[in-house]
Amino acid sequence: MSVNTLNTYLRDVNDFVRLAGVGTVLDSLTHNDVDDIVVVYSQEPDRRYKNGEHTKSVGITARFRQSVAGFFTFCERNTFLRRNPIPDTVVRPRQPEASDHRRALTLETALAAITTPNAGLVTALAHRNHLIVRLLLETGVRNSEMCNINIGDVAERDGDMWVHVRHGKGDKARSVPITAGTHALINNYVTSSRPEAAPGDGDALFLSVNGRRLTPRDVQNVCKKIVNTLPYSVRRDFTPHALRHTMATLALAHGSADITVIQRILGHSSLAVTGKYLDEIRGELVRAVNDNPLTGSTH
Repeated sequence: MSVNTLNTYLRDVNDFVRLAGVGTVLDSLTHNDVDDIVVVYSQEPDRRYKNGEHTKSVGITARFRQSVAGFFTFCERNTFLRRNPIPDTVVRPRQPEASDHRRALTLETALAAITTPNAGLVTALAHRNHLIVRLLLETGVRNSEMCNINIGDVAERDGDMWVHVRHGKGDKARSVPITAGTHALINNYVTSSRPEAAPGDGDALFLSVNGRRLTPRDVQNVCKKIVNTLPYSVRRDFTPHALRHTMATLALAHGSADITVIQRILGHSSLAVTGKYLDEIRGELVRAVNDNPLTGSTH
């Protein structure tokens, strides 16, 4: 082993000990703990840049994880711990292959998706479709969660507007903030564009032209219709889930939203799940939450 390789390994192990907590017993660390440490490490400033604006690259994060895995293997072989958690970890930082399908939209495509008029649609329907895509991009809610939003779920709290997600994954509830601009569009839709509700669907925020609560298939069709209106230069297919990825991608890449904040907004059970977005966040510099360039205060 060369001196440079040894120094890099020692630096990685020291960083691991720092993030795990000095004095932490190795046997107390689970595979989820190791995953979370790798994700947190990836969001720390890259020491090669003095301004602190660059987080760790996928390659550096992958090397760090490899060093940690080697450290645990060494400890296991020398009976310093009873069970190695590395085989059960799920975070695998890697460079995307050329054949990988990029789920997150570029900033240019995302902007076009919320600003391009929906030609050929009636005004009320165009307003609804525009609002659906905007809300998906701003909050990152799941397709099913979007369909389950009721009018009463949009409410003010401590001077800010929030959407209460009542039935998240695992039936867990959470609240997600929205910008003033999005709230104004929701009010406009409810008062001016929303169809008369069919029996049993009076509480639903988004309705079909027949007054029925939207289904996940309906929202998928909204995305397909908007794709067809995009300028050719930025056009690409996307799904509601791709918009969820886009929200996380843009927010994490900019660095104005901590990864734990994104975890809470998306309703992920752990940082390890949020960490699966790491392959897609490099080089996308945009605003997050109220500074979001798609829906923030400047728009």
